[in-house]
Amino acid sequence: MSDIDLHYLSQCYGRAFASCELVVPGVNRTYRLAAGGDVYYLRLYRPVGRSPAEIAFELRLLREVRPTPGLDVARPIRTVDGADCAQVLFGGVGRAACLFEALDGRPITDGPEDVALFGSALAKLHDALAGIGGGGARLLDPAALASISGSEAAQRAIDRCRAEMLGDPAAHGMPSGNCHGDARLANAIVQDATVGFFDFDDCGCGPYLLDLGTAAWHLALGDPSRTAALIAALLEGYGSERPLSQAERRVLPHYVKLAEVRSLLFLAEFCTLADGLWRRVLDRATNLLERELTI
Repeated sequence: MSDIDLHYLSQCYGRAFASCELVVPGVNRTYRLAAGGDVYYLRLYRPVGRSPAEIAFELRLLREVRPTPGLDVARPIRTVDGADCAQVLFGGVGRAACLFEALDGRPITDGPEDVALFGSALAKLHDALAGIGGGGARLLDPAALASISGSEAAQRAIDRCRAEMLGDPAAHGMPSGNCHGDARLANAIVQDATVGFFDFDDCGCGPYLLDLGTAAWHLALGDPSRTAALIAALLEGYGSERPLSQAERRVLPHYVKLAEVRSLLFLAEFCTLADGLWRRVLDRATNLLERELTI
């Protein structure tokens, strides 16, 4: 039984949806829908923390991304009335929802070849999104962590990282543009050497190292014995499309730590974790932020 009104959605999008399956729970919910042999994905946006203007920019990016060999994105579908989003009632609260075309392909593995392919596609994505205006920086609110018991050490580590990054002259003036915002292997698939990206919920404008740092951070959370080789493959793939400057390579560790900070603050602002899980999350973040990272 679905918690989404399929009859209403069918009317909104002019498609006879026959099934609806929750595939990603959480603050943003994602559903797989089927209609007439075709598959779609519905994103139910969180009710707070994402403005209508930010959602509109995300959908504009995905519609205006320049066609590029080896690159694809999940395209949004307008309602029959031409609106970007439908308004869906969930838990008694109206929430914005958008329907997306399904991308064909297989998951990207954490093997060096796939990671390098992902890196090259990420550079292509940055180029394909360049020049699309209307986006802004996604600001962080460190105060969100203050309400979490036992977070004092993590807060101090965040303050130190912020001071180090702002105080490093090499970290300023980095190549910038529109970014995916959550560039990781799980947010892409591959088919015949074409990488398709989805889940642009965190998109915005900023240094391209935001995406590279996020991808490297996710790789660093895996098997430590493989981290160096996988990050090297990521950078080699990216550099094959847009060579990184020496300054970018030098300051990349700042952006790996920034990915940890962004994740931590998102959890603090939008998610409810058990006390025991919070302790593990805070300890992991503090340990990473206080380490000297070499990439």
